[in-house]
Amino acid sequence: MLIVRWLLVFPGAIAALVIGSLAGGMVASLFGQAAADTGSAFAGPFAFVFAACTFSPTHRRRVGLVSAAFVGLLAFGTVILSSFTTLETFSSLSTRERVVTPVAQILGALYASFISLPVLTPRTTIERLWREIVALGIVVGMLGVLIALTGAGAGLAGLGWLGFKVGLNVVLLGAVTWALPFALAIARARKARAVMLERLSERVSREDN
Repeated sequence: MLIVRWLLVFPGAIAALVIGSLAGGMVASLFGQAAADTGSAFAGPFAFVFAACTFSPTHRRRVGLVSAAFVGLLAFGTVILSSFTTLETFSSLSTRERVVTPVAQILGALYASFISLPVLTPRTTIERLWREIVALGIVVGMLGVLIALTGAGAGLAGLGWLGFKVGLNVVLLGAVTWALPFALAIARARKARAVMLERLSERVSREDN
């Protein structure tokens, strides 16, 4: 059974990649073609990495990291081939497709690699999931800074400022991801405080009566 699950890792991940890309593109198409392309680019790698971790019977952390690295290598190869070669498949890509699509693919793989382990592990606490999300936000923010710096260099070289803008948006995404667990914790604390005050108020009312 263990060997069978290992044999299913790659085929299952490829199937998830196809299904995820189609589903992500269909949902995001409600907001236009550009959103559909980005949604497909994000959802496919997310499903690929998540499925690889799901089918893996052991070493899920390593499988997630290897799967994410594989996606990142392909995304980086797309950038290189579309920028420095004359291969029609890559050279015909628009400027937006050369920048946004690889970034979305890397982000999808990153989010899946950080989220999959606590989600798939039995008896995972919400605190562990929050720690993973905080770490994810930091990594995404660092990636955004790297993209923004690279984009700034391209802009100064007269190649356009799209990369810089994308990098800033990724930094913002990382900040939101990082802040999400803290916002949820504050919301839970406020809810607990409201419940406590309500019960205290009811107890005082009963004692007065």
